[in-house]
Amino acid sequence: MKFTAVVVIAPDDFEDRVIEHAQQAGATGVTILSGKGIGGESKKTFFGLTFEGTQSVLLMVVGSHLTAPILKALHRLLVNGSESRGLAFAVPIEHLTGIDMRQVGKFEEALRREDG
Repeated sequence: MKFTAVVVIAPDDFEDRVIEHAQQAGATGVTILSGKGIGGESKKTFFGLTFEGTQSVLLMVVGSHLTAPILKALHRLLVNGSESRGLAFAVPIEHLTGIDMRQVGKFEEALRREDG
């Protein structure tokens, strides 16, 4: 079975919605990291203090067959016309160890249902 790492970088207040959309599309687990970023626009200030919004970095290891449905679901959440509220991308995993074998069973079961 082939796996993919799906990475999402989004504002903290989108964290729960990102997880919900990804799970509805088939993701089963997520690792959440906290981060800060520097975008292309200048930072906002408030009374001379610089405001830097925090971001969540969400990492999901999924069966490769789930990559497109998850990214499509995240696109609907993160992209609003020309406005982007986050970034999502996928990277194929060539070697993997330590995955819970129960998860592999779930992935394989989902593949069998799709092949129907």
